[in-house]
Amino acid sequence: MTDDNVYAEQAAQGLWNRFRDIAMALRRLQNFNFAAEGTEGRFTEGWLEELVKDDAALASVGRELVLRALRAGSDAINFEILTHLRGEEAVALSHLAQVTGLPRFTVSERVNDLVQAGLAVRVLEQDAVRATSLTGGFLGMVGEIEGRLTAKVRERLPGVIAP
Repeated sequence: MTDDNVYAEQAAQGLWNRFRDIAMALRRLQNFNFAAEGTEGRFTEGWLEELVKDDAALASVGRELVLRALRAGSDAINFEILTHLRGEEAVALSHLAQVTGLPRFTVSERVNDLVQAGLAVRVLEQDAVRATSLTGGFLGMVGEIEGRLTAKVRERLPGVIAP
């Protein structure tokens, strides 16, 4: 498997993990009795089973997860946060505030966005954040594209700037 395929597989596994967490949370929600008697569970009842049968709906959910992660991760500051998470067990929010130059509250909100997209996990006991498998795949894919672009520019730029 080439590096970009490895990164794509790692990203897909991370997105699967995020989808699984969402589906499990919805299934747990159905066990709570927030609705009138006899109507509990109707919100999630059958949703996952129907999703498996409907290729268009499944593709739509998959696309939404991918695009949400790309949108959250491609923001320049969020990307900087993700690069600081790479290879670390947990990074304190105070450290991320220091390296980004942002107030801690702002960093916390950005981390929340990354968590919602599946690109980070909060470590509440340490007031920290860590990377997910999606983070590694995302950063790897961006790095792979960046490397290929750099090679093309290096190869072709002399022809563009030559008289």
